[in-house]
Amino acid sequence: MNRKFKSFKELEGCVIIYTDNYLNDIEGEELESTCDIFLNKGKKRVIIDFANTELINSIGISILIGIMEKIKEIKGILFFSGLKKINHDIFNVLGLTKYVPIFQTEDEAVKNIMTNNL
Repeated sequence: MNRKFKSFKELEGCVIIYTDNYLNDIEGEELESTCDIFLNKGKKRVIIDFANTELINSIGISILIGIMEKIKEIKGILFFSGLKKINHDIFNVLGLTKYVPIFQTEDEAVKNIMTNNL
């Protein structure tokens, strides 16, 4: 499926993509497709905001790992923001927090990603 993700904000130095309530295979594919669009446009700083996401299933996590690998390949920067405690705990157990900085708010993530050198 090659649909665009519904919600994003493009800033001068980065793009913020907002996930929906449940990050599963369909939402995950939309997220990946949207990331690909911005990476192909030359954006190397990506923030994925999970403030509206209650649950991320295993397929959603595997898609996030694929996004992490793509951004690493182009020497880009990926930050996560707005994770609910349950999702943050899952990311921590899986070791994702070792590779992707996580911020409580979108504003914190934006401030930090803009000062991060590529």
